[in-house]
Amino acid sequence: MFPATKFRPPTPGSHAIARPEVFDRLRLERQDVLVVRAPAGYGKTTAVAHWLDDVAAGPKPARHVWVTLDEDDDDPAGLWEAIAAATAGAGLDDGRSVGPAPAGGVRANTIVPLLDAFADSADDWVLVLDDAHLLTREDTVASLDWFLGRAPANLDTVVVTRASLELPAFERLRARGRALELGVDVLRLDGDRIERLLREAYGLDPTAAEVARIDHLTGGWPAAVSLVGSALARGVPLARVGASRADDGGLDALVHEGLAGSSPADHELLRDLSVFERFDAAALDFVVQDPRAWPLAMEVADRTGLIATLDDEARWWRLHHLVRDRLAIELERADPVRRRALHRRAVDAFERENDLSVTMHHLFGAEDYDSIADILSNVRANAIVPRQALGLSWLDRIPESALSRDPRLAFWEAWATATGGDPARRDRALARGRSAAGTRAVDAFRTWDDVEDFVTSMACYDDVGAARRAGERFLARYDDSSPLAALVELRLATMLYLEGRCDEAIERLALLDEGAPLARPLRVLVPAYRALCLFELGEPAAAATQVERTLHARTAFGLGQDPVYLPAEQALARHRTASGDPAAAHATASNALETARQQGDTVLVVPHLLLELARADFQLGRHDDAVVSLNRADELCAGLADPGALAVRIRELRRRSNADRAPSTGREGLSRRELEVLALLPSSLSASEIASELFVSTNTARSHIKSIHRKLGVTNRDEAVAAGRLAGLIV
Repeated sequence: MFPATKFRPPTPGSHAIARPEVFDRLRLERQDVLVVRAPAGYGKTTAVAHWLDDVAAGPKPARHVWVTLDEDDDDPAGLWEAIAAATAGAGLDDGRSVGPAPAGGVRANTIVPLLDAFADSADDWVLVLDDAHLLTREDTVASLDWFLGRAPANLDTVVVTRASLELPAFERLRARGRALELGVDVLRLDGDRIERLLREAYGLDPTAAEVARIDHLTGGWPAAVSLVGSALARGVPLARVGASRADDGGLDALVHEGLAGSSPADHELLRDLSVFERFDAAALDFVVQDPRAWPLAMEVADRTGLIATLDDEARWWRLHHLVRDRLAIELERADPVRRRALHRRAVDAFERENDLSVTMHHLFGAEDYDSIADILSNVRANAIVPRQALGLSWLDRIPESALSRDPRLAFWEAWATATGGDPARRDRALARGRSAAGTRAVDAFRTWDDVEDFVTSMACYDDVGAARRAGERFLARYDDSSPLAALVELRLATMLYLEGRCDEAIERLALLDEGAPLARPLRVLVPAYRALCLFELGEPAAAATQVERTLHARTAFGLGQDPVYLPAEQALARHRTASGDPAAAHATASNALETARQQGDTVLVVPHLLLELARADFQLGRHDDAVVSLNRADELCAGLADPGALAVRIRELRRRSNADRAPSTGREGLSRRELEVLALLPSSLSASEIASELFVSTNTARSHIKSIHRKLGVTNRDEAVAAGRLAGLIV
């Protein structure tokens, strides 16, 4: 759930100056992508908001989608869930499915439908992403880059940011004259605009010397000019306002003089406002507990424009980022106890808003890590925390001292990273939790050994047997009354299937079918694994019935392409090949592999999908393509401590299809990600384009290419392609 204020530009106040000159270049030539980059306080958001009004009223009007980003949007699923919600709110709805998708299915389930929806619209559109500097993860930025490189002709994208982003698509478009970056040199105020602001917004009549002095003090920094104007309008002498330049230690004095003047009490009240990301009158009264706070905030808003409304009804307001950041630093320095108390009361004040992002902001401000642990460690956390990546980003913001004393946080981190494809972080979290487990229990568990068995049973990176044994130990100690028992039963059945013990797996799955308390979306995996087991047992008709159940469950639960549910796609591909439709099977397996590449494989689904791809290719008569898929599956199987029945299944498919293993290069095996990069090397894609395809940074892609060269014993791209083909790794 998003607040409505996230999807609309802040309303420019009476002090905002229209900046038509900033966007004059856009009137001369259409730009597919515009990056507006400058530090806080340069009027980026206001300038873009004014420009949107200009575009809407121009000779060729365009509709717009606005998204104000925050820290919680910094993963692909979060970013595109927010953009999809904004486009839906803007009326971009032609009947196609455009909506949030789980991690791993973002490109297929959200980005591509969004691109199609924009392309099919008869209107021109502008997409604005404000505060894009908060996107720091390479996969998040790469997903945006992938979108920018494929945006239709009727869509312009404006990226408003304080910092540079690695966007190769933007650079390619700029080289072709279809993208533009506006920076400080364009956004700063010159002398004429400084004079105009002082006259129109503050009723001043500055001399040329005063304008020159203000220009020197502020460097044309619009927020600093506004603070100077506010101070002068209150009768503060320019000599006192301008003791030093704003960019050289004078900003704090400007904030003090411009907002509160000589009133220490007013300044302390305004300092309290810095705890809010947004506030209304009720929240301000409840948190600050001073009847003067709201009138003062409205007076400052009217006088300076540095407190601005976020909605048409003027209910929600916020301090300008620059001012809020400075006041927050001062509050922390002057009274950290009060800062924590204000945030604590704000948690209660915003409870009625049902806004998880705001709640977490104030819990962190209150340093209430116990409540954060309560949210994360709850066994129903998946219903509370919408995305694993979001919960992990919260953990990254918790001090090491708090992490080390609370095993609940270690449990959630280990669980999320176990199922999310990061075994190294899982193991670090388990080790940290064991050291803290003597001081506090974890809900639903008796001992830390139980926690470790539960987490280990959830994923099998290289040892199917170890995961199965962990699940058996857990279930020997916990009966069906445990809220986690059904989860472990499902994973235990998964491991039995992976080990080739399909009769036993079916028995476990039958118990789950009888009504075990399994989370509804996960129930799709029960018929999916029953179908896979039945195929292995040579019962395709019975398997087909389970596939039908899988399809009904997938529709009922609204499940898209997600790594968690890919065994359902595996079962569907197997069924389509068995039913004589290998082309559909190939498409199903290929799409599933595209999803799987976005996340670590925790249940060996990638090599099993490669088996289904090979099975379909054999039936299509594409023998060489099938061999390549089997070779890739072999590469992924090599070196695993216990791959279960995987190696046997690969050999059996080779035997039945008369497909010998291609000669080995004799070199060190390539990782899953390196195999994906190698598969793209025969194309004409550059390293940055390969990075965009895989949602990684250009530097990461280049590192993978260097590693491929080293492992294959080659020195350039052509040699790597030749060696990969010799090994049967690429066509």
